[in-house]
Amino acid sequence: MGLRGRPRLHRRPHRVRIARPLGGENHETRPAKGTGGQLLMAAVNMELAGQVASAAGLEPGDAALVRELMTVWREHRASNLEREDYYLGHVSVKDLGIAMPASLAKKINPRVDWPRKAVHALADRSIFNGYTCADEQTSKALRAICESNQLERLYRKNLIGELKHCCGFWTVTDGGGYPVISAYPATAAAALWDDARKAIRAGLVVAESKKMPGDTERVPTVVHLLTDDSLVVLTRDGGSWVAEYREHSMGRCLMEPMAHGATLERPFGTSRISRSVMSITDDAIRQRARMEVAAEAATLPQTWLLGTYKKMLNDGNKYDASMGAVNEITKDPDGDKPTVWQSAQLQMAPLTEYLRQLACQMSAVTNVPVSFFGVSNDNPSSSDAIAASLEPLVIDAKNLNRDNGTALRNVAYMALAVANGTDFATERDAGHEINPRFLSPAYPSTVSLSDALLKQVQALPKLANSTVAYEMLDYTDEQIQRIESDAKKAQASAAIASLFEPKEGENGGGAD
Repeated sequence: MGLRGRPRLHRRPHRVRIARPLGGENHETRPAKGTGGQLLMAAVNMELAGQVASAAGLEPGDAALVRELMTVWREHRASNLEREDYYLGHVSVKDLGIAMPASLAKKINPRVDWPRKAVHALADRSIFNGYTCADEQTSKALRAICESNQLERLYRKNLIGELKHCCGFWTVTDGGGYPVISAYPATAAAALWDDARKAIRAGLVVAESKKMPGDTERVPTVVHLLTDDSLVVLTRDGGSWVAEYREHSMGRCLMEPMAHGATLERPFGTSRISRSVMSITDDAIRQRARMEVAAEAATLPQTWLLGTYKKMLNDGNKYDASMGAVNEITKDPDGDKPTVWQSAQLQMAPLTEYLRQLACQMSAVTNVPVSFFGVSNDNPSSSDAIAASLEPLVIDAKNLNRDNGTALRNVAYMALAVANGTDFATERDAGHEINPRFLSPAYPSTVSLSDALLKQVQALPKLANSTVAYEMLDYTDEQIQRIESDAKKAQASAAIASLFEPKEGENGGGAD
């Protein structure tokens, strides 16, 4: 896929990478809520948008696209970073100021990783395992593209970003005649949706970012603007930006979304870490703090001494009387003895039960079994009960694989177009029947898979001679290739051996 009317530009070799979040890393310092930090960050973002849009050599129409895309990114940045905090467990106690003082809540600082568990429970059941294709030559080309771009591992990383933020993005660019597939999270990308074509109209990704001297956060140094007919590389050169146009003949934008739970109103999907998930997590964190305070009180019940002098409290050490083996309290000068009263020990059961209820609410919202959130059942569950509890999650995984499969298929068409020097429509209409392959999200046992396949082969004998049988047994693409290769070697060896076997009726001797 060459340039239109322009000489090919010299480019450095591409490498597959995941972009860091625009404006920072996972441990970046973020503006505190309720301060002027957000206004300052917004001003910095506006300045950055103006600088990129004013890049030397950037056409006016594309400059307007850059401003629009930067606005989209800026509007969603706060919510994306908030969900990133919940995923990483960087959320503090939102204390109500009733059960404990704020200083104590800050000192305890409990953590709850339920949002991360909600993301990974679904991601672990979406395992991309290459492509299936009717054409053998195309299948080999796709296999080489997947291996060189480490697409199976890259899918996993992009999937995590998709579930965290609502959407992950794929880009396919020309790396000197070879397709380079890259993935970007929503924190480092923005896109405009075209409802008529049901595809991205234009997109913006941060290809590279680094810390500048004197800055505490990473700033973009290379930004890619992707449109239907060109890839615009915007490079930071000191305090200014320079635009470099690389036209393409793909016939569509080089960017493909991978959205979780997309709808007509939300084509870029919704986050797995919903507002309900964040609210329940806040309640669970607060309950963890209460449980820590209650555990301290239950370990050392409060003891009250009525009618004593202050100096009797062992020089102010309030723990000595409780920790001593034998304690003695003398009478006062008037002969009166003090009264000792101890409060009842706090019970942890009500607190634990409330945390269990929160885990059940989280399970209902995410379709993840409650046992995944640390709530165990005293009675062991049967295999049928376990399968029934996983069924909603398996259904979610199947829907996720179906939606993500469409995105991966379009990525394959674009990659083949780059490799073959054609366009997207040509590869799509070639009739190669390209389909992404996912392992079964139900994780069935090998015995149950084998029994089911045996019954199906008996009903459909043709299935025994098809690679579909291997796929039904959840063999990986590498294992299928090895099985087919070994079978061909065995057939070749048998054919060669048959040539040297004596034919029937031959005695090996001459005439008498």
